[in-house]
Amino acid sequence: MCSMLSFLAYSKAQQRILKRLNGIIIYPQTESGIPEYVHFMPKELKPGKCLSSCFKHRIFCLSDHFYILYFNPIRWILPDLSHTMKSLHAVPVQYGKHQLNFMLSYGRITFDVTPQDLPEDEDESPQSRVPLFLYDRNLYISVMELPGRMGSPKLFEKIDFKW
Repeated sequence: MCSMLSFLAYSKAQQRILKRLNGIIIYPQTESGIPEYVHFMPKELKPGKCLSSCFKHRIFCLSDHFYILYFNPIRWILPDLSHTMKSLHAVPVQYGKHQLNFMLSYGRITFDVTPQDLPEDEDESPQSRVPLFLYDRNLYISVMELPGRMGSPKLFEKIDFKW
């Protein structure tokens, strides 16, 4: 927690603009506990709502995408990131046509959206439809690269939620 507070103080002193987004994350399990990349969909759970309801009722809108983001550098800001990732309440899912073993959870990612650091005119990457096998359901999710306008991920926080 100290390193997070230090980063927030540093960002404020450097007049960095940070944006915190809650959302669903999908990531491969690794021995180190810290995945190199995660899939992140900004999605705010309403009070009293369960994460499983997002998948049971397929409440994804056409505009809902999972963004692939480079997650590994967060470890340099949060040395206890491995512990945080291992302590997440997560459910197993199979990802892609080869049904790779991934985990699905919920958390908060803080992005640095300082305007001078964002690319000016960036084309969005094409989106792909990827199968996701969750319990007995076969869903298709939209996946695309993280657009530059969203900034760069800096922090990850565990959020308590109901599955």
